[in-house]
Amino acid sequence: MRIALIALLWVVPALARADVYASKAGKVSIDIPKKWSVKATDEIVRATPPTNDVALAMWVVDSPDLKAALQKLEGELYSSVDGLKWVERTRTMKIHDLPGKWIEGMGLSSRRTQLDVLVVVAGPTPTKKGVILLAVVDHDKLAANRAAIQSIFETLKSAK
Repeated sequence: MRIALIALLWVVPALARADVYASKAGKVSIDIPKKWSVKATDEIVRATPPTNDVALAMWVVDSPDLKAALQKLEGELYSSVDGLKWVERTRTMKIHDLPGKWIEGMGLSSRRTQLDVLVVVAGPTPTKKGVILLAVVDHDKLAANRAAIQSIFETLKSAK
């Protein structure tokens, strides 16, 4: 309990200094810490921390269907994550007002290092779209980044 509270106290101030990125197509938003590098369009927000050890994305897609979203994601990750396999059982969750499903995968980078792939597929959004939240991180950096990734994922919410 004490460790969880300390971790929460460390993560919350970091997100308090965050910028909100919204998608009109999905009518959703996500908060990304100010120090992260961000490239955003209406359908996709890509972000990396100053350490460059996490690749994070929020992607608005046509459907919140998990199978369709994972197929679309696998096609996009094909050239950068070799041998991608979904290893976690799907967990149902809710982020603010959006239902979602959490799943984790593994694969290899082009440098042949093990990667962890963390995914939430959420929706339907107010525009009946789906949202893929994605984080890719080297396996040996996951423990140091898991709390920050989850806290960013938890900022997903419907926008006006």
